[in-house]
Amino acid sequence: MRKAWKTCGVRILIMVLALGVMSSPGLALSWLLGEPTPQPAQPTAGQPTQVQPTQTPVAAEPVASQIADDGQLRVYLKSMGNPAELNITLAGVYTVEHDAGFRFARGAQIRLSAYRGAVYLSVGGLTIHMGSSLTLTRQADDEGEPGMYIAESEKQTLYMGDLSVSAADGGLMPVLTIDVEDYLYGVVAYEMSDSFPMEALKAQAVAARTYAMQRKWNAGDRAYDLVDTTADQVYKGFDGAYENIIAAVDATCGVVGTYQGGFATCYYTASNGGQTALPSDVWGSGGDFGYLARREDPYDVENPSSRVSTAAIARDGTGNAALREMLMEKLRAAVAEAGVTYAELDLGEILSIVPENPNAQGSLMYRTLRFTLTAKAKIPGYYPQSGDTTQPLTTQAPQDEAGQASLFGIGALRRWLLGKEYMYGNGDWQTLSGEYSVTLSVFEELKDGLGLGISASDVELVSVEENESGYSISLRRFGHGVGMSQRGAQQMAGAYGKTYLEILNFYYPGMTLERIFWQRKPLEQLDALPVSAGYLRVEPTPTPTPAPLPDLSEGEYYARVVVTSGSSLNVRQQPTTAAKVLATMENGRRVIVTGDAGDGWVKIKTAEFEGYVRLEYLAAE
Repeated sequence: MRKAWKTCGVRILIMVLALGVMSSPGLALSWLLGEPTPQPAQPTAGQPTQVQPTQTPVAAEPVASQIADDGQLRVYLKSMGNPAELNITLAGVYTVEHDAGFRFARGAQIRLSAYRGAVYLSVGGLTIHMGSSLTLTRQADDEGEPGMYIAESEKQTLYMGDLSVSAADGGLMPVLTIDVEDYLYGVVAYEMSDSFPMEALKAQAVAARTYAMQRKWNAGDRAYDLVDTTADQVYKGFDGAYENIIAAVDATCGVVGTYQGGFATCYYTASNGGQTALPSDVWGSGGDFGYLARREDPYDVENPSSRVSTAAIARDGTGNAALREMLMEKLRAAVAEAGVTYAELDLGEILSIVPENPNAQGSLMYRTLRFTLTAKAKIPGYYPQSGDTTQPLTTQAPQDEAGQASLFGIGALRRWLLGKEYMYGNGDWQTLSGEYSVTLSVFEELKDGLGLGISASDVELVSVEENESGYSISLRRFGHGVGMSQRGAQQMAGAYGKTYLEILNFYYPGMTLERIFWQRKPLEQLDALPVSAGYLRVEPTPTPTPAPLPDLSEGEYYARVVVTSGSSLNVRQQPTTAAKVLATMENGRRVIVTGDAGDGWVKIKTAEFEGYVRLEYLAAE
């Protein structure tokens, strides 16, 4: 197993030496693969506008960060559900909360069970009541980085870290405390394939690391920082077979993206369909996302692995029965609005298809398609028995001299005598004069009606291509489309030789790259721990009652938190949503407002802490 305990300094040295040997990693990768460097694809009618990929600006190298952090993450293993028990095989020396008298050797098999609000530990035929929670802590082990295998996990991979387990909701709540770099081994491997270009894997490692740290800084007093599912990032443990993944994580050790003094939220998506989205485009959310931009992405479009769903239709409407029926329903209504009714009506020709109604200005996520059509009909009327039946001689019944409609009136008889015999019918198909405009909803009619859906949410981009035979309607985008496209990153690195710095700069143009030098705390030796034979255990700390507020100083006033039931107010280290969350306050909590920080922020304090909150969530007493 690869030694995961290498320090950032060693990893950085290896990376620098590698860069010195290979001055152009992207070019070398293309050469090794034996693939010529593709040229940018030319714009196609109806497709997202292409930009020249070679114009991507070069991002600066990461600078040394001033952010202080212990490099540890608390990951709630939510993917395991709310299990009644956990079956664990230890791949290292562990103790219960650093108690040398309560230790387990490498290879020990233990079972943790939930019963009536308590955790029970079973080992070697012995079952012990452990109270409401326990923590299995790693100790120094000469045989390698300690970890554990959990039978209830999806894959039999190594979980490196300390495991805290508490009784909750009739089952167990497992939270893994793990070094951020070890965590990334089990994230990047399930976000990108190990066969992806190295520079794409590095970009993914930085994005995943930044996202995890941003979640940690916003966790407040929650019992965990993030979960191991798609609600945050998928984490499935360490597998030494993913050598490229491990190398990419090691090469970018400590590199994170920052914005306004805090961690950026590095969203990423499988495929953006040809245009990056803003959070407001997809979720309608507020917040300061100045490091993101809505921009067209030719790399994603060019990647043959990017998802696309297409429906073709000929100019006369044939080729797709479902789409034709949708158009006919709209066409019948449009013709009826003109006040004319025909016995038989049909679609003549599709003159144009135009995407309309974008969800935001500049977005290619159109909500509707406008079809301009002609129609043809068989017009009821009186036609000669023989001869041209494309145009009726009259659409009215022959009239006698008294103006009464009758086939046997004087007028009809006169025509008959002149050799003009009549028959009533619909005649032949005739193209109606004028054009008709009908609209179809992309997400309510086309996506499901034609089976074009790619994403579960209605976030796809729609484009129309006109060709010799007619039109193609395509939906693209797999995932929310915000931030880095994994398929775009793959194309940038593999086809164009872009570095991870260029990839990140393309997808997060307003983000600064910094490198944090983690100070990993060494594992303790068993002989350095106290021996209490398992009797001295850390008990859960009860939720404290807030201390009384001090007296007011000049210019200060009391206020209460006003938020909806079940939510809380974040107290930030600085007056910005990018700053670290110091604490959270429930509805009704009393605070002292000490001053105005500008832009809707105020500084507050309690007996336990002080920080910044939004004024709109406070009510002065």
